[in-house]
Amino acid sequence: MTERVIYASVFKTMAKIKNFFLSNSAVICAAACLLLYFTFIQFISITFYDPDSYYHAAVTNFIKNSGFRYQFHWAQFSLFKDFFSDKDFLFHLLSVPFFYLSDNLVTAGKYATIFYNILFIFVYAFILRKYLSDFLAALFLLLPALSSTFIAFFSQFRSVTLSNILTLLAIYFMTNKRLVGVFIVSLLYPLAHISFFMLIPFVLICEIIRYAVNKEFSLRNLYTVLIGMLLGMFIHPNFPNNFLSLHLNGILVPFYTITKVKMDFGGEFNSPLTSFALINNFTVFFTFNFVLWMSLFVKKKWSFSTLVWLGCSNIYLALSFFSNRYWYPTHALFYVFFASYVKDILEGVEWKRVFPKVSLFIGLYLAANLITFPMNLKNVNEYIYFFTTNNMQYAKAAEWMKINIPAGETVYHASWSDSPYFICLNPKNNYLNVLDPIYMFYRYPGEFALYQDLIWGRIEKPYEALRQVFKVNYGFTRKETPLYFQIIADPKHFKIVYENNMGIIFKLI
Repeated sequence: MTERVIYASVFKTMAKIKNFFLSNSAVICAAACLLLYFTFIQFISITFYDPDSYYHAAVTNFIKNSGFRYQFHWAQFSLFKDFFSDKDFLFHLLSVPFFYLSDNLVTAGKYATIFYNILFIFVYAFILRKYLSDFLAALFLLLPALSSTFIAFFSQFRSVTLSNILTLLAIYFMTNKRLVGVFIVSLLYPLAHISFFMLIPFVLICEIIRYAVNKEFSLRNLYTVLIGMLLGMFIHPNFPNNFLSLHLNGILVPFYTITKVKMDFGGEFNSPLTSFALINNFTVFFTFNFVLWMSLFVKKKWSFSTLVWLGCSNIYLALSFFSNRYWYPTHALFYVFFASYVKDILEGVEWKRVFPKVSLFIGLYLAANLITFPMNLKNVNEYIYFFTTNNMQYAKAAEWMKINIPAGETVYHASWSDSPYFICLNPKNNYLNVLDPIYMFYRYPGEFALYQDLIWGRIEKPYEALRQVFKVNYGFTRKETPLYFQIIADPKHFKIVYENNMGIIFKLI
């Protein structure tokens, strides 16, 4: 009797698995294609595709070797030196197992990136299937891959992908009042990414719309978010320094970006040219217009979930016009809104009668995306080529430093974006600052002003500033900087000890 029960249970489980695969076959095929595509992108190059990925690989390796708490001495003129906070702690912690698979930190980081790609695809597909049939969900799953902006961020070893995963789950749980899910996401988000405070406007949007549609306001949703976030901040291993990081990265950086304060932030913080934003994110723009066109021909009331996804996605869509980095979360949120909208217009409608009216718009939508896809593919190829060639030059410079510069020396670097490469590939030396320049500006404003003047060649005697203020014997600068020309014009005080196509390593005589 017991054996029959066991066999029956096994057969029942196998039947459920079979039904799952049959009912989601198109989504599974689309997900597999996406994963193969992004795996190919990862391993077509031996480098990462941005500077920050090297920093994240380094910090993940520090956790692996030293545990959660260590002195971040690699940034001598930064807030990190005395008040370090790992604002991407959960991302680094989840990545640690992959750093046991390879001694090469870049290769290990690529393994971890694929892991986050899989997590995102799974969560995104899971939510799409709540609104769409298998076939339509598979098509929607592919939409983000039509954007070179999305592909670029999705291919980087950075916590922004984990942030997108948590954002999608948070809004889905909030919409459906899944309080356990809301609490878990709210608890984990402060450990994963500095943008966790966005959960507050998300839950407020959700509940305001719920009240407008259903005359109901779930205070428990709001309380759960606040309690989870606060608990997550207090259990952070770098508490209370993480509160300071929130102030700097979560408040000051976006404020300075929008108000155009000149602090030489990364290119992703700049507002993109209209033509660039249109081509690289064409599907978002065209989808928005498609919804407007469809609304003229298909008169259907928008559901609560559709309005919530629209409200949340519009926050990032608005921010995208000030900073290019916000296009990345915009894509996933906006396509879920589109999926929920399509569900609305399909419910209770004889599609055969509606289709002739909207077939022209559907045809234009598909044709327009096919036209812009080659442009985006070209941008992806150029992006991969640029960072592969650029980062290989950094890797060679770091290797020279590792062999030839004595351990413990502080090495000058003209740009804050130089040091992630060196901290990762040559951790035996110290540097000046890393990540956003806000960390140097806030802690050492005088030195930061001098630092900015040095790189732009505004200091008449750079040798004295380097020796007396930054107290360095070695330094690195790219050949495009005015400082480079000052150095080669002053052989009395500077000796070039290493040179490649991109930059030089110099020694102060």
